Amino acid sequence: MSAGLHGNVGSLRALARNMSTLPRVLAAKVCVAAVNVITERAQATFAAGQNAYGDPWLPGHDGRRVTLRKSGAIARGVKFVAIGTRMRSVLGAFHAKYQVGRRPVLPTGALPPAYAAVLQGATARVAAAELARGA
Repeated sequence: MSAGLHGNVGSLRALARNMSTLPRVLAAKVCVAAVNVITERAQATFAAGQNAYGDPWLPGHDGRRVTLRKSGAIARGVKFVAIGTRMRSVLGAFHAKYQVGRRPVLPTGALPPAYAAVLQGATARVAAAELARGA
């Protein structure tokens, strides 16, 4: 019998439990780490009159550029919130739903490259911190 095979079974069970929850813990921490930067990206494309992919919004019925800033309510409401392992988009103004069909503010399909880069960076930082902490 090798001396290296002896160990604390309780510690091994705790490690197994921690390892099984690690992906959820990491995902939740990544959401928290990235949510403000993703919100900044959404607000920047909104301010530029673009969708999340950088395409300009459709012009208004008179052909002029639309800003969606008449009262400022839609602009103030563009944000993301972290809820567990997910990020949820929020458009605070009730009347936003009448505008975002023709002028999408939030991603409507695949994750925009700028958002993916933010999530990749946050994932790398959070995973490195967890590994350094001895997760």
